[in-house]
Amino acid sequence: MLNTKQEALTYSFLNFASQSYNILHIESEQDYQEALENIEHLFEQVSDNPNDILHDLIDILARAVEKYELKQKNIILFEKEVAGINQEISMLRVLMDQYNLTIDDLNDEIGSKLVPLILNGKKHLTKEQILKLAQRFNISPALFFDLK
Repeated sequence: MLNTKQEALTYSFLNFASQSYNILHIESEQDYQEALENIEHLFEQVSDNPNDILHDLIDILARAVEKYELKQKNIILFEKEVAGINQEISMLRVLMDQYNLTIDDLNDEIGSKLVPLILNGKKHLTKEQILKLAQRFNISPALFFDLK
């Protein structure tokens, strides 16, 4: 026979599970969006204290979201596509896109003749070029390396 504490714990858990089943066991886009909204709300509520119990709830919801995302074909295809992209090319393209740069705009850091070769994967950025880009855009040089 369960004691009072065990009964209270069981009741609390079953109540929690019934209230949150759809965001703990995400089966639709609507459930997914609701879980993301709940995570966003929790991020606004949680304190910086690592012992805040809301961190545990965020972890539980994040695992449910990750589990759902891993099942989605479009996300799986995206993950495969991204995994095949060279990090330095990706970073260079992001910078060019974010700052509306042309090949000529990177002449000082790379040399305009080398930019197309690097973007096509025929040449690699040198250490010196990476350092110049990192300095210009105030970013870490590590962003140009695949750290997996």
